[in-house]
Amino acid sequence: MPTVISYGGGIQSTALVVLAMRERWPIDEIVHVDLLDAESPATREYVARFREWLQREYRRDITVVERDLYGDMLARPGFTPVPWRGKRREFMLKRQCTREYKVQPLQRYLYDRYPGERIGLMLGISVDEYHRIRDSSAARIEHVYPLVDRRLTRWQCREIVERAGLAAPSKSSCWFCPYRSVRSQWALVQRYPDLAGMARALEDRINAERRGRGKDEIVVLRTDVMAEQEDFCEAGFCDV
Repeated sequence: MPTVISYGGGIQSTALVVLAMRERWPIDEIVHVDLLDAESPATREYVARFREWLQREYRRDITVVERDLYGDMLARPGFTPVPWRGKRREFMLKRQCTREYKVQPLQRYLYDRYPGERIGLMLGISVDEYHRIRDSSAARIEHVYPLVDRRLTRWQCREIVERAGLAAPSKSSCWFCPYRSVRSQWALVQRYPDLAGMARALEDRINAERRGRGKDEIVVLRTDVMAEQEDFCEAGFCDV
């Protein structure tokens, strides 16, 4: 059975790859789904540096599967898979982005890459996120949770990454994810000012289309004082 690591660019999945390389686990492939302009720029920079480290230290690389979430929404503003909040009324859109842009592209890639075989897919979920464990929705894919099996916490994962001589990555969800905290979105815009313009362009396109259908407007990026919510895309398929 082929064994694949799903890599998302966050603390846990980075620690998972480091452990696998250090202990010489029989890993057939490491796969990362890159959402291009929707991905946090900090994550894209980190993944690029981590790939260089992986090639230098272990002569391994990461397979990158690209999906253009931002571009798709800009081209089709009626397509809103992100659970954004309402601008003037309290509501959230239905969340479809993880399934359609992370889970399904990875599943399709693995089915094409390993036809007819059962596949062990390692996910970087730590023991303090035990509640995130779930079975695969794909019949030939079996989810494996090595960090949980070893009872490793997020903090211990950070130590594994730093002991390897690597900087700890930042949170890896999309820069406009509504489950990011206001503080983290504000920090990203301060570091990458172009995100503000990208957010306005996308919000204007989506809201023009929604007004035409008599729908309430949404907010793409929150950098104000609205109530913060816990980031939850750090693990699962947003990060692993």
